Amino acid sequence: MIESASPAGQSASVLVFENGQAARMWIVPIGAVALAAVVIADPAAWSRPGTSGVVIACILIASMFSLIASRRWIAEIDLRARTLTISRGSFGRWTKTSVHCALDQCRRLGRIEYETDGHLSYGVYVELTDGTRHAIPLKDSTLQEAGRVASQISELTEIPRLDARF
Repeated sequence: MIESASPAGQSASVLVFENGQAARMWIVPIGAVALAAVVIADPAAWSRPGTSGVVIACILIASMFSLIASRRWIAEIDLRARTLTISRGSFGRWTKTSVHCALDQCRRLGRIEYETDGHLSYGVYVELTDGTRHAIPLKDSTLQEAGRVASQISELTEIPRLDARF
C-alpha cells in the first residue's frame, strides 16, 4: 500500500492513498508455469475425453487470480479543488470511479474498528451527506496507521473526525 503527499506530476496539495495489489502479480506467472508443466508432463492428456473441461477450469481460475492480484483502490484528496475521488483500478489500465465529490459533501471521517478472522483490524472511512460510507485505503490495518491517516485527513480537510466500531 502506498501513500504519497506529492505524487509524480501532481502538486503537493493532493493526498493520494493507494491499496495496491501489484506485489501479488507473481500469482499470474506461477499459474501459467503450472499449466505449462501439466502440458509438458502429460502431453497425451489433451487427447483424453473430458480434458477440455479441466483446461477451461484452469484458465478461469488463473483469470480470477490475475484479476484479484491486479486490483488496487485509490483515494485522492485534492486540497485546492476540495474534492475527493475514490476509484478502483484493474490491470493498471481500467479505472472505475466510485466516488467523486466535493469535500463539502463529506459529513465526517474517522477510524473504524472491525473484527476479521478472530482479530481486530482498523481502517479509515469517510461518510458522505447521503449517509454512504467509503473506505480510504491504508498501508496496513493497524490502530496506529488508521489513527495517523484519519488525523492527517481531518486536519487538512477540516472534516470532523468520529471514530466508529463494527
